[in-house]
Amino acid sequence: MTNMEPSASRSERISRLSIPILAAAFLAGVAEGAVAYSLRSSKLERHVAGTNAITIHVVLALAAAAVVIAVQARRTRKRGQAGPSPWTAPFSRSAVARLSRTARLSRGAAALRLLPATPLILLLLYCPYRMGAQVIGGLDPNSTVNAWGGPSYVGALLAHWLDCIVGCYVIAFLLGRLLAPATAGAQRQQP
Repeated sequence: MTNMEPSASRSERISRLSIPILAAAFLAGVAEGAVAYSLRSSKLERHVAGTNAITIHVVLALAAAAVVIAVQARRTRKRGQAGPSPWTAPFSRSAVARLSRTARLSRGAAALRLLPATPLILLLLYCPYRMGAQVIGGLDPNSTVNAWGGPSYVGALLAHWLDCIVGCYVIAFLLGRLLAPATAGAQRQQP
């Protein structure tokens, strides 16, 4: 059993493929934000009271983190060991292997897994893209004046990033239920 522990922990490390893909999506967002910023209007919009929702964003992010920690604690108590990290799981080697296997098996009934997974994967890629777009695009005062976290740049950035991070993990949770196991003999882990 000790021989399996190192390989299990390796499978839960961040995938070498995930990092460049997520970085490319983030950088494409930064470029899009730069273009949007360069096309900004010189006329400043007025702040509308009640458009700030930063409190609810922070509360939702904390609630989501509490749920993830509670699920991990429950799994640890159930199995007697911590298991894979819920924070890196969406970007792990195991997740990439599951996606790859699902794509290879996309015939007949297995295609039913890939059909709903495809838009979720696109949404997962949109999260770092949107975060990147906010970095420079958010420098436009009109972009943040009535934003969820506005009227400040930092507040708007925080609100958008919290939304994207929470959304990313919700999408990853759904993908975890849809994708085929990484290997033919693997059993699906239940929360």
